[in-house]
Amino acid sequence: MGVGMLQAGASLGGSASTPPAGTGGTPGESTLDPGRSRLPAPGTGGVARPAGAPGNLRVLDWAGFGSAVSYTFDDSNSSQINNYAALQALGVPLTFYLQTGKMVESNSAIWAQAVTDGHELGNHSQSHQSNGPNIGADTDAATQFIESRFGVTVYTMAAPNGSTAYGAIAATRFLINRGVNNQRILPNDNSDPFNLPCFIPATNAPVTLFNAQVDELRQNRAWKTVLVHGFNGGTDGAYQPVDLQVFLDAVSYAKSFGDVWIDTLLEVAAYWRAQKTFTSVTPTTNGADTTWTWTLPEHFPPGRFLRVTADGGTLTQNGAPLGWDDHGYYEVSLDVGSVTLSP
Repeated sequence: MGVGMLQAGASLGGSASTPPAGTGGTPGESTLDPGRSRLPAPGTGGVARPAGAPGNLRVLDWAGFGSAVSYTFDDSNSSQINNYAALQALGVPLTFYLQTGKMVESNSAIWAQAVTDGHELGNHSQSHQSNGPNIGADTDAATQFIESRFGVTVYTMAAPNGSTAYGAIAATRFLINRGVNNQRILPNDNSDPFNLPCFIPATNAPVTLFNAQVDELRQNRAWKTVLVHGFNGGTDGAYQPVDLQVFLDAVSYAKSFGDVWIDTLLEVAAYWRAQKTFTSVTPTTNGADTTWTWTLPEHFPPGRFLRVTADGGTLTQNGAPLGWDDHGYYEVSLDVGSVTLSP
């Protein structure tokens, strides 16, 4: 499952070795075998391996899907906890940003269950300060709490109130920091990974508002992150709460198309950042072989892959040929750091 912490455990109805199609996979060791990444499979298969001349190696946007969306939750809100069973029943990976100073809510056993179920836990600070001299230490305290309490590694954060003061802090600690400004994110665009945009629905927003965001990202082959603080009810007053059934219907709408990659913020962000890294590489040639070599961004999680295709030829990593997946791609292990295209 698209999991932001690389924890072991069951995954939304699958296992660590066999992720359920269309949802993501559970964490595991890097492998060169096709179909062994945690990424869901797009389409129905049956795509023949390209048989032309070797060349034109390119990365598939959004792991081969037409677009992507990540659903995130802030504040360790009680209404998230109370409605976790309904959220889990959606069958998609979600990202929960814990405000760890809320000790009762952040110590809930639900978050341990979320880890087991394959969701991401991320950092939303300890005290939810927008600024000040101690926000770095406050951020670190939240990470320490999450990692010690739930046995995971935190790779992403969501800045309290979307404060840009966290950009520099996040850049030294995390792969991604989610902000609050709404805009779509495109492959290889200049969106700031340490102030990543997101859509926040208004209080009691109708399902049509959520669905319009999905329509937009599909039309533009884009990625959007969605932020919901909580639902009506609960004991701690979620900011701009929405109706639970509206949210469930909205996610079901996104799922219904089959061409939208729904995954945790970490999983989509890791693919997005890795694609930008790969496409910036100038390959080298040695005879008939062409090799791409890359250095991953700081705080990049291990065990991730890019999906690529070429007009023809053979792709290898560490001298081993990569198999063709009939969903239309080769899977390139990012941990290896290079890939070679040969006749």
